[in-house]
Amino acid sequence: MLVYFLFFFYLFSGTILSQLIIRRKIFPFTIYHTATLVFFKVFMGCLYGWVFLHFYGGDDTWNYFNESKTETDTLLQHPSVFIHEFTPAHSLLASNHQPLKAVLFYIVHFERWFIIKGLGILNLLSGKNYYIDVLLFEFLTIPGPLLLFKLLARAFPQRTGMNFLLIFFIPSVIFWCSGIRAEALILLSIVLLIYNGEAYARKTSARSLIGIFAGFILILLIRYQFLIVFLPAFFAYLISVKKQIYTPVYFIRIVGFSLFLFGLSLFLPPAYQLSRPVQQVQQNFLKLNGNTRYALDSLEPGPVSFIKILPQAIGNSLLRPYPWEGKTLLQSLSSVDVLLMIFGLFYFILCSNRKKQISHPLYWIFLFYGLSLLILIGYTVPFPGAIVRYRSISFLFLFLLLYAGNPLLQQKRRLCSHSQAPAI
Repeated sequence: MLVYFLFFFYLFSGTILSQLIIRRKIFPFTIYHTATLVFFKVFMGCLYGWVFLHFYGGDDTWNYFNESKTETDTLLQHPSVFIHEFTPAHSLLASNHQPLKAVLFYIVHFERWFIIKGLGILNLLSGKNYYIDVLLFEFLTIPGPLLLFKLLARAFPQRTGMNFLLIFFIPSVIFWCSGIRAEALILLSIVLLIYNGEAYARKTSARSLIGIFAGFILILLIRYQFLIVFLPAFFAYLISVKKQIYTPVYFIRIVGFSLFLFGLSLFLPPAYQLSRPVQQVQQNFLKLNGNTRYALDSLEPGPVSFIKILPQAIGNSLLRPYPWEGKTLLQSLSSVDVLLMIFGLFYFILCSNRKKQISHPLYWIFLFYGLSLLILIGYTVPFPGAIVRYRSISFLFLFLLLYAGNPLLQQKRRLCSHSQAPAI
């Protein structure tokens, strides 16, 4: 009984607190808007845990939760031991006091430490209950999609209806970006970078600089591969906003130059090729066992291998699973995303004024980062379950691009103030 009381107490009190913050900082939502998006995200997070426990015998989130119980006891009994893994001393000791290896060790292991020890702290409020931990985790990460909505609402006030649906109610995106997963933290860090980057480009301030630093450090420590892919598009975004350029000219130049350097390095001796981290990540995935895996050839040094495998990479990450490939409910639902992507692409091509509707740095960063990340995922990951989870943020950004300007649910509501909002 106490578990149910705590769950609904946190749910309703958190929703009310979110409503007060949203109306002041984000957008004039009614309590019905806020409650709907909060309840749906919490429901999908709990559904994620329930599905993987009852149909797959658990997953990483349940393993993290089980380990967090011990961490909670450690926190209560030996707090210095609890925080020791977050200190440089632990990484230095684990890497035989080699500074560079210590930094790499820290980055590689930070995601696991952060989630497990974070759950260890949340357990103090949840009584070591998985689903209450999920609920609390949702309230910690929901600023990501809220800030994304604020950015789009401020730039395109007549598209708030469609953006509200796409950001908060695409079932697959919310499913994979909920639960106790790194994807929710990655989305939060990326949006922090975009949101505060725009504020900094328009008007230099310490507050926006702190926001950029927070987003940079979070994504670096959670999943640095996503940061490497994100940086070229992010720099192009900052320049475009600063110069008020709404064409993709800087994105083409900067992202194109980055790809040129990457391709040029493929002609160097293998030890100097920029592709080495990509090859290593792929080899790590290929060594793993999985019930289902897509065909993916091993990457070799040199340009030939990357050109040869490119169709596989694009097909696996962007077009699969095909509707007839769904062996489980999750795979079948993932094929719906692909159909929505294809439908959105046809809408994008056939609509005569699409170029005008997406001529904005926000949409260009969605396009260039989304496609870059999808190609990287396709080159490195052969497992469909991992692919659909990793690509969820890319699909969200591409959906926002492809369906921008759709007359469905267009609203003429405008923000109370069109002045530049402060960074947070």
